[in-house]
Amino acid sequence: MEKTKRTTEKTKEKKKNGLKEVIPQKRKRNKKFILLYIVAAAFVVYASFTIINQSIEINDKKDELKKIEDQLEIVEIQSDYLNQIKNYKGDDLSEYMENIAREDLDYIKNGERVFVNVAGN
Repeated sequence: MEKTKRTTEKTKEKKKNGLKEVIPQKRKRNKKFILLYIVAAAFVVYASFTIINQSIEINDKKDELKKIEDQLEIVEIQSDYLNQIKNYKGDDLSEYMENIAREDLDYIKNGERVFVNVAGN
């Protein structure tokens, strides 16, 4: 009978029938591979943390951009309104000034009466 040694298997000979029994042995893991696994796991955790952090920052910046775009739209509307007022001449200008005096400054014309609703309705 021949005996062969393998690093991963242990052989035993049985006296009966001349059969060999093969019992698998656990491999001893090399310390270098364990360290490699730990480093790889640490890298995966770091990469996951970084990706999640970046996605949160991206969402915050998108919200900020939306607010700024809304403000820009408001300013553009106001600018268009002011450009329209700038082009008023003659009767349009006097009508605009009268409207501002009545609504914003609470002025009245001579001889007008103002009625105030005290009931609040």
